[in-house]
Amino acid sequence: MSTHDVLRSWLTDAADSAIELAARHEISEGADRFRTAIETAAAIPYEPQMLPVLRNLSRVTNSERALKFAELAPSLRWIPSHRWDDEGQDRALCVLSDMFDMPGIEAGIMYVDQGCTYPLHNHPPQELYLTVSGTARWRFGGAEELVEMQPNMTLYNRPSDFHTVEAGETPLVAMYILWGAGVRS
Repeated sequence: MSTHDVLRSWLTDAADSAIELAARHEISEGADRFRTAIETAAAIPYEPQMLPVLRNLSRVTNSERALKFAELAPSLRWIPSHRWDDEGQDRALCVLSDMFDMPGIEAGIMYVDQGCTYPLHNHPPQELYLTVSGTARWRFGGAEELVEMQPNMTLYNRPSDFHTVEAGETPLVAMYILWGAGVRS
């Protein structure tokens, strides 16, 4: 099996879980769109790239999905977040939309090291997250306060909702999916 095939299988399983765990109709809608797209998306060649933040992959262990992610992560292409200038020291993104052709969808995996924060931001497309590993405090869905979220939970941001996350005592891994108006082609 190629890396793309293994990743596609992991992503399909994650999308199924997001649909099953959906706390809102919009989450089911976004996860279903992603699942449909990833099943047939053409693979885009890439070179694997690790970043320093992934030094704590061994601490990503609190579910079967998290363990599979930890095995798969070194074969993926990780980039520093454009929202923080730390060169991948404390947070990184694996942009799935650069690995699979999925028109109308932006998707990826966010990795935030333990005790670190992903900056407050917003964007035009709506977005869902599926938490994969790590307990974290999230601001989402237009709320002002931070809410603790466990692995295997979903959350939703309407278009232009401000959101952020603070990782807890272990690294945070979360899959994100953006769709609707404002998604890059």
